[in-house]
Amino acid sequence: MRCFIGIPVVRPLADQCRMLSQGMGLATPAANLHLTLAFLGEQSASDLNGLKGSVSALADKHASFAQLFDRCEPFPRDQGPFIALTGKASSPLQQLHAGLEECLEFHGLPLESRSFRPHITLARPGAAVTSFQTMGEWVLPVNALWLYRSEWAEPLPTYECLARFALKTAL
Repeated sequence: MRCFIGIPVVRPLADQCRMLSQGMGLATPAANLHLTLAFLGEQSASDLNGLKGSVSALADKHASFAQLFDRCEPFPRDQGPFIALTGKASSPLQQLHAGLEECLEFHGLPLESRSFRPHITLARPGAAVTSFQTMGEWVLPVNALWLYRSEWAEPLPTYECLARFALKTAL
């Protein structure tokens, strides 16, 4: 099964994303909104079992935090093909991402070759809207990591949460 580890987008940010993506073509459904931390590719259930323990231990070491996104713009390039919320990775997000990469290396899973650039995909707008760009402040509460299963479907993939790993509650 095709999998990735991410952070779910919940209310009120999910509502803000829905409003931003109105009229942008093919909007990401609220249930699919997430911040991807690591794409795992095709994995067997047995391969995921060992990884789950490591991700759970990682989540136990990190306190909840908030990640700020300050731009809504074409992604991954100026020409799109997506519109996404983007922003600089906060120090806690950088640390969480680095820890997750260590987990993946330990389990022999490949790391992505491109550098980590936090984003939440809002829509696949088509050529007519890719010039859209706005500044703002959108806050993603980071309270848990989710292990997702991804299946390609038309017109958009579907995602299923296979496991949740709660971060420590910030004091």
